[in-house]
Amino acid sequence: MADGLLTLAAFAAIWLSFGVLALMQEAHWTTVTGQAALPPALRRRRLGAGAGLALGCALCVAVHGAGFGTLLAVLLLGAGAMSVAFTLAWKPHWLRGLAFVRR
Repeated sequence: MADGLLTLAAFAAIWLSFGVLALMQEAHWTTVTGQAALPPALRRRRLGAGAGLALGCALCVAVHGAGFGTLLAVLLLGAGAMSVAFTLAWKPHWLRGLAFVRR
């Protein structure tokens, strides 16, 4: 049971990180927030997203071991990126909380 919850936490960290990285593109930022200009402090958000991706991969390796954990991390990276792309296409307002703006 704990393995499944930690794997879900790894996927959540990966999904959130890819969501933040997607919002660093001006087209996605405008779609999600309605604002034309990106905020000036983007470097910290990119570093945080990179740390989130590393955390997700480290959780997979810690829970499932080096062999299967690495494979699972790579598969979760692909699934996380695809699910963020589907979220942007279907319900982009779901990512508004990652933009740290109030509407």
